[in-house]
Parts: sequence; C-alpha cells; structure tokens
Amino acid sequence: MNQNPYSYKVLLIWTLMKTHYYSDKIIEICSHKHLVVDDIYNELIKDYPEAGKSSIYRNVEELSKKWLLKKLIWVWKKTYFETNIWDHIHIIDEKTWEIFDLDLKDINIPNLPKNFKINSMDIKLIWEFG
Repeated sequence: MNQNPYSYKVLLIWTLMKTHYYSDKIIEICSHKHLVVDDIYNELIKDYPEAGKSSIYRNVEELSKKWLLKKLIWVWKKTYFETNIWDHIHIIDEKTWEIFDLDLKDINIPNLPKNFKINSMDIKLIWEFG
C-alpha cells in the first residue's frame, strides 16, 4: 500500500483552517440577532459564495464552545446563536417568533430567600404582543 504520509496532515490543517476561516464574519452577522445556522449561512454566502454549510456549522459550534457565541436550544427544537453571551432573558413574540433580549438588571424577582445569589439562569418568556 503506497499512501502519501502527508495527506492526513494536510487534510487536518485544512480542516482546522476552515473551522476558523469565517469566524469574524459569523460574529458580525450574529451581532444583536438570534439566528439559526441556515440564516447565518444565507447571509454569509453573500460575501463567501464558496462557503459550505458544513464549514459554517463547524465554525458556529466552535465559536459557541469558545464562548464567542451563545447557543440557544428552544423548546421547538431550533438552535439559535447570538453574540450576547451574558445571562439575560429572552422574550419571544408568539405570532412572529421574533426574539428580544431583556437584561437581568431590568427585572425584579420578589420573595427570594435572604442572601440568595443567582449564578446563572435561562429564562424564555413566550407571549403575544398586543
């Protein structure tokens, strides 16, 4: 069997490079938005028509592992990504499914036990806007 010993290394380096190739543009696209990978892909191919969807999936997953994007898995099984990585509340319009952010400092949670400290939370409010 005559295999090129460098082909695996070249493939590995190429894969790692591709994982980070679109990162800056993905972060720009997701800025102040809540997007699924298809939305990110459709926006990204305007500047990078050669981009493959699997490369975008790898980039988005890697960015979420590095805490540069926040991954939101919703009840209806769609996964959204956003650049707001800090704890906050999501308000979802039931008619349009548009997602809005609400900062935790803007809410008051009454009747918490004394010295109770919230370390993390994931709150999604779904209602109809009037």
